[in-house]
Amino acid sequence: MSPRTILAENDLIALAQFGPGDEDVLSEGSDGAFDVDRDEQEPLVRFEVSGRAAVLDQITGELVGGVSWHPVSYGPARSCTAWNFGIALLPSARGRGLGSAAQRLLVEHLFASTDLDRVEASTDAENRAEQRALEKAGLRREGVLRGAQLRGGVRRDLVTYGILRADLA
Repeated sequence: MSPRTILAENDLIALAQFGPGDEDVLSEGSDGAFDVDRDEQEPLVRFEVSGRAAVLDQITGELVGGVSWHPVSYGPARSCTAWNFGIALLPSARGRGLGSAAQRLLVEHLFASTDLDRVEASTDAENRAEQRALEKAGLRREGVLRGAQLRGGVRRDLVTYGILRADLA
């Protein structure tokens, strides 16, 4: 196996470029707990990932998940743009603090490697573990997006979280 290119790392987690087979491992190991319903309609807005990274456990070297991020715009100027990210951890990696460590590392990486001043994420209102992980990673709870996603045929609320570059100072 060729060595991975590491984007960022700390004692618990490394964010690395995806390697061959990583997507298959994550897809096969997923429990799909918070996957949204898909449909055949053409989306009104194109969702395109700008970046992604494999999440590696620094102690075992194992692939434990993945993160991805994309820009979202709140106005016509670049200064009105934020990074929105998501994370997916394999069930075996949950509950050990790896998610919050990976999210904090990703926030720090995005601020260090880009000029955007806001990073945000959202999670299902029922996903209390992810809400705690986002807060532990330093993001602040900002509000609820009512009925924002369709999951299991039911409209679900999302809780939004954000962090500003100034929050790290």
